[in-house]
Amino acid sequence: MRTLAAVLTVVASVAPAAAIDVPQSREEFVQAIAGGRGAAPETIRVQQPLDRVYAVLEERLAACLDVKVQRTAYVGYLERSSTDYNPTLRHVSTDGAEFTLQVEHHPRAVGSTPPPGGLFMMAADLRSSGEGTEIVLYRPKIGAGKITDSLKRWLSGEPAPCPKLR
Repeated sequence: MRTLAAVLTVVASVAPAAAIDVPQSREEFVQAIAGGRGAAPETIRVQQPLDRVYAVLEERLAACLDVKVQRTAYVGYLERSSTDYNPTLRHVSTDGAEFTLQVEHHPRAVGSTPPPGGLFMMAADLRSSGEGTEIVLYRPKIGAGKITDSLKRWLSGEPAPCPKLR
């Protein structure tokens, strides 16, 4: 009987973790962030036209964030893992664009199945606004700090090195 109680306790504690919803689309990710589930959107205004911001982002994303980071560790045996960063940038209208960053981990962790392209890490809506561009950035409060710092500097036209990705 004690064993059954122990098993039920373990199952009850694991069940909530399995119930976590993983956004399966950019829209679901943006809604989750906008809904305050561990984050809040951040609005950034820069004095650069959208075309200039888009060109800088296109260049920096290709050079800095479209990468695969490979790791090797000895943990009693040789373990290899990698993280594939997948940025996308696209025009959605004549005065708007979208940026999305997804990450794909190999081997994949146990749990919900991630969407094609990997887990959503960050998204941004870019819109022309008068003389500049307004960016609404969606990201969790925890993690991606280095990427966010570099991204903000790129958006404002400042030179910034590529963030160190792990």
